[in-house]
Amino acid sequence: MQRLDKHHLAFTEYLSGKLSPAPLDELRPGRILELGCGSGAWPIQATTQLPAAQILAADRSPLPNRFLPANISFQMADLAKEGDFKPDHFFDIVHARFVFCHVSNTHDAFRRLAQLVRPGGLLLIEDINALSYFETAGPVSRRDHYISMMKQSCDERGADMEFGRKTPDLIRALDDFPDVQVQKMSMPFGVNGPDDALNHLGPATKKFYIGTVDSVAEYLAPRGFTREMALKYREELENDSVDVYCCRARRALASD
Repeated sequence: MQRLDKHHLAFTEYLSGKLSPAPLDELRPGRILELGCGSGAWPIQATTQLPAAQILAADRSPLPNRFLPANISFQMADLAKEGDFKPDHFFDIVHARFVFCHVSNTHDAFRRLAQLVRPGGLLLIEDINALSYFETAGPVSRRDHYISMMKQSCDERGADMEFGRKTPDLIRALDDFPDVQVQKMSMPFGVNGPDDALNHLGPATKKFYIGTVDSVAEYLAPRGFTREMALKYREELENDSVDVYCCRARRALASD
């Protein structure tokens, strides 16, 4: 929980305290759906900035034992499977951050869950292009080995490590989200620039990905990824960065 909370706080600082790059201050949403809520940090912040909203936080794992405001409810849900959400149960905002790139059968799940946005509501997706590691760091074989094995694993279950890069086109292909706004950023793993907020985000991002590497090391062991390789790969994260795509789109009204 602490790792997820720290990364959320650093990302929020980079966004100048906002929930999203999207301008939400003038919205009065009644219902918000947070997909893949993790530690619950984003919906908890949302209750502060959008206090009138009822927020449904969904994840395949239980929320940590922590205080939740009264307007947050939690639902266990596997985003890769159908049936966890009623198809006619709409939300004013549907949000997911760094979630869909991990979901099996990514594109099918995304198309299905995007339909939970009510006409006139907002779809907010922030996700990564994990393969941008290859473009932003030097020729380090351990990094390449790890990413290649992760891609093989993801490909086998239909997950898309490049989901962030593809998100704008996937939204446009839905037809009823005609205006897609995209903000691309390069999220560093080290402290190397004049932007204090970005320098704070860098170490938090590094810790976030170290936790990810540690958690999947055993999972990738049958593919030849050892604990020693994981430790060496962690050392190489300092000079890496990853591309993040922040997308927002309003669903068209029936009369549009």
